[in-house]
Amino acid sequence: MRWANRRERLRHQAITDWRGVEDGPLMDSHAQSLESIIPQILKTWKLDERLREDDVAAAWEAIVGSFNARHTAPDGLKRGVLTVRVLQPALHHTLMMQKGSLLKRLQERFGEKEIKDLRFKHG
Repeated sequence: MRWANRRERLRHQAITDWRGVEDGPLMDSHAQSLESIIPQILKTWKLDERLREDDVAAAWEAIVGSFNARHTAPDGLKRGVLTVRVLQPALHHTLMMQKGSLLKRLQERFGEKEIKDLRFKHG
């Protein structure tokens, strides 16, 4: 283990003062690989949900068909519930009748843990 030089100690003290929190000795932190850090950051900032939403939106036309995809759009994925905006009430009714099969296709593609339910809303 090497000791911090004067410049490093001053830098550390300046950062500690700026943060307002004492975070331990300068050289005690260990290096972590990006593979271990990135999933934690994605989960903390909820970017993993956003990436999954983008994946669902990209696959939406293949799952529901081109006609339905033109009149609907995935709106969000929160806690495993995919919300879909529907433009027309008649299409809303049709999709409600097909909800079971659509949910099954979504779960086959993305997993049952990722998509637990499917909800439709007008707009």
